[in-house]
Amino acid sequence: MTESHPLRGKLPPRRLAKEELARTHKSHLKKQDLTPDAPRPVKQPLLDQAYPASTRSIRDLEIVPLSDLRIEEHHRGKGVVVKVISPPYVGAGVISLVEDELGNADKIAIYNHSDSSILSGVPEGCIVAVKEPYYKYNGSGEDYMICVDHPSDVILLRFTDPIIPELLRLGPLLKSAVDWRSAGDKAFIERDFPTAVFWQVLPVWSRSYLSNKQCQALEASDDGTFRAGIFAKRAGTNLVLGRYDAAKADALASRTGASSDWKAYFTAGRACYGLCDYQTSRGYLESALGLDPPATSSVKKEHSRCLSRLYEESTGSYNFEALFDSLSPTNVHLDVASFLSNTRVADSPLHGRGLFAARNIKAGELIYVEKATLMPNQYEPSRASAALYAMMVRQLYDNPSLASTILSLYGGAYQRSGHEGDLVDGVPIVDIFLVESIRNKNCFSAPLSTLDDTRPTTTSGRMAKGLWLHASYMNHSCVPNSMRSFLGDLLISRATRNIAEGEELSQQYVPVKALSDVRQAQFLAGWGFTCQCALCEAESRGSRQMLQKRKEILGRIERVCGKNTPNKGVLPDSAIRTVDRLTKQLEELHETEVYAGLPRLALVYPVNWLIQAHRGRKAHAKVVRYALRLLREFGFRAPADEDANWEPREIYNGKGGASLMTIHVVTALKYASEAYKALGRTDLAARCEEAGRFGYMMVTGFENDLGILNG
Repeated sequence: MTESHPLRGKLPPRRLAKEELARTHKSHLKKQDLTPDAPRPVKQPLLDQAYPASTRSIRDLEIVPLSDLRIEEHHRGKGVVVKVISPPYVGAGVISLVEDELGNADKIAIYNHSDSSILSGVPEGCIVAVKEPYYKYNGSGEDYMICVDHPSDVILLRFTDPIIPELLRLGPLLKSAVDWRSAGDKAFIERDFPTAVFWQVLPVWSRSYLSNKQCQALEASDDGTFRAGIFAKRAGTNLVLGRYDAAKADALASRTGASSDWKAYFTAGRACYGLCDYQTSRGYLESALGLDPPATSSVKKEHSRCLSRLYEESTGSYNFEALFDSLSPTNVHLDVASFLSNTRVADSPLHGRGLFAARNIKAGELIYVEKATLMPNQYEPSRASAALYAMMVRQLYDNPSLASTILSLYGGAYQRSGHEGDLVDGVPIVDIFLVESIRNKNCFSAPLSTLDDTRPTTTSGRMAKGLWLHASYMNHSCVPNSMRSFLGDLLISRATRNIAEGEELSQQYVPVKALSDVRQAQFLAGWGFTCQCALCEAESRGSRQMLQKRKEILGRIERVCGKNTPNKGVLPDSAIRTVDRLTKQLEELHETEVYAGLPRLALVYPVNWLIQAHRGRKAHAKVVRYALRLLREFGFRAPADEDANWEPREIYNGKGGASLMTIHVVTALKYASEAYKALGRTDLAARCEEAGRFGYMMVTGFENDLGILNG
C-alpha cells in the first residue's frame, strides 16, 4: 500500500470485529511458538517513505477513538489511548490487539524497541498512548493496523495516569510497596530484566517515563530508606540492561548519607564507565573507596580498570598485539579507551566540519585511536547494516545522553525537526529515518581485524558495520594523509606521510576507483559531494577524449589479465608481451601536465599483474623494475632505474607530490626485497623489507611480520 492508494485519507469501508482479529492473532501466536529461538528480524526504514517522529506531548494532543483512524494517514495533532488485550506476537516488531474505551478493537505494531524494553513485548492489560498515529493498510482485504515506527511515538502509561479514560482503568494490581518490590525482585532473579524494570521505581529524571507499576512502589511508601532501596535495585537492573543514563540517575537517587552509599557510587561509576566517561567514573569510584566499602577488592578492581582507560586516553599507549590475540568471534568489543588528543574538530574548507591535526604528526605515527560508539557483533554483510541501525535506535532511546553527539552527525538531505533527542513525556524523541540517514552517511565497514584481512587465505566479505563518531568528521580524499585499520571495535588511524599542525586530516571513504568519472559518480551517489582532492581536481582538467581512450585500453587489459591469472602458474610470453604493450599504450594516454607528481591509478592494475607474472618466472630484475614502477604509479618517489641505489623508507616523507598508501605498496616493497636478495643486493633488500614492514604497520595498525603476505 502506498500513499497513492484510492482509499488514502478515508475511513475503512469495514473494520474487522474483535473476534475476527482475535482468531487471526491466535493463529499467528501458534506459529510463533513453533520457532521460539528464531533470530529476530529488523524492519529497516525506507528513506523514500520517511515521516517525522511526533514532537508533542500526549497531553497536548486530541485523544480520538480507534474508529476515527483513516487509511494511510499520519494523524497530526491527535493521539489514541488503548488497552492491550492480547499476548504479543513478536517478529520484526511486536503486534498486539488493542481496545479503546468505546470497545473498538484494532491491531498495533510497535517497532524498534530493544529487548530490554517492556514495549518490545507489551503484556496484556497494559495501557499505551500512541502519538500522532500512522494507520497503515497491510495490502490485502480489510487488514489495517496502527504502525509505530518511531519508538518515542508510543508511551506506556501508569494505571493511575489521569489521561486514561475511566473505562480503561484497572486500579492498582498490588496493594503495598513491599508487594511491588517483591514482584520486581522475583523478575530480576528469573533474569526477566524488562519485567523487573516494569515493577520497579521510576528513574528520578522522569516520573512519567514508565508505567504505574514502576512508580507504584515509590508512591506506596514514604519511608526514605525503603525508597532508597528501590532506587538501588532499579539502578542495578538498568546497569544489567545497558541503560547507563538511568542506572547512574537511580544510583545517585539511592544515596542516604550513610556509609552504605558506597554501593550508589560504585554503581554510578560503573554506569559512567559503560558510557566511556572514564573521568567521571573515576570520581564516583574514588567516592566509593572513600567510604571504606566491605567489597573493597571489587571497587579497587573497577578503579584500576578506569585508570587504565584514562592512561590510554592521555597517552595513546596500547598493547595492540595483546588486543589482537584477545579477539575472537565472541570477543569483538575490546575494553579500551579512545585516544583523540592529537586532533580537533573545526570548520572545513572542503565540506562542513573536518578533523585537523593538533600537533605535528610524523609518517607512521598514531593520529587517533577510537573505540566504536556503536558496533554490533554481526559480520554477515546482508545483516550488518540492519543490525547497526537497530542498535543506534535502541541506544539513543535507552541512553539519551548519546543524542548530542550521534544526532549532530551529517544526515544528508533529511529534514530535521530540531527536537530530535529532546525528552517529551519522559522519553527521548528518536526519529528512525534520521537515524538511518546518519547511518548511511557515517558508518564504516570493519573486518574482525585488518591484519587477518590481508592474509591470502582470508574469507572475503566478512564485514561488520560500526559508528565511530570522531572518524566520521574526517573528510574524504582519494590521496589521503591517513590510513585506518581495525581491531574488533577499535579503529586505528595512522599518518601515511608527515602532517603539519593545523593541516586537515583526510581518509578514503571507500577504496578509490581507477577512473575519475566512476569515482565521482560513486561519491555523488553515496555522499552527495564531488571530490576536489589534488588528484580529482587535476583530472577534472584532463581531456574527456583521453579518459574515454583510457577506459577502452584498460578494459582490454582486464580481459587479457582475467584469462591469464598469475596464480595459475608460469604465464606464457605472449600474454606478458600483450599486457606490456597495452600498458605502454595506456601510459601514453596520461597527460603529463595533468599527472605530474600524482598517482596514475589506471596503470596500477596492469603493472601489479606484470610484477606477479615476472615473479612467477623468477625474472628478478623485471620484478624490481615493475615494483618500482608500481610505487611511482601510486605517487611515491621511486627511481626509474632498477639498478639505482636508493632509500626505500624515504617514500613516506611526503615530498614530491600526492601519494596513495595501499596494501599493494607493501607487497611491491616485499617483492622488490625478494628480488634484490636474489640478485645479490642484500643491503637494498633489507632496506626494502624495512620499508615494507613500516608500510604494513600503517595498513594493519601495528607492527607485523611481512611473512603473513606470503603468496
